Amino acid sequence: MAEKEDTSVFYNFVRNVETAINNLVTLEIKTIVGDYKVDEEENISVKKEGEFQILQTRINLMQGDMITNISNDLVTDRYAWLRDFHARKEERGHEIINNNIQTIMSIFDLYKKSKGVNLNEENIDEEEDAHI
Repeated sequence: MAEKEDTSVFYNFVRNVETAINNLVTLEIKTIVGDYKVDEEENISVKKEGEFQILQTRINLMQGDMITNISNDLVTDRYAWLRDFHARKEERGHEIINNNIQTIMSIFDLYKKSKGVNLNEENIDEEEDAHI
């Protein structure tokens, strides 16, 4: 029975890693200027009579597709600094995704290595019994 539970835990762990990786497929970067609100589902709407401008990029990391939406007002020279800011956020987003993937893979490797280690209160501090 314990082996089945271990297999189930490992299976669930692998599925969670797979889900996390699948959720990393789309990178979305939003730069919003103005009076707006965001609801629980991340929908953006105007507050009262205010207006907002948006610069949004969606990148499908698997296919390489990139879609950028930009409000007309943000295309002018006046907002060049904002477009540069958004571009830096895109670059940083790629770095974050790469770091997340490396972290997930490291956790997966650590889990695989530690799966067979039998640690208990008696030997947890004993170095030779707890090798991974």
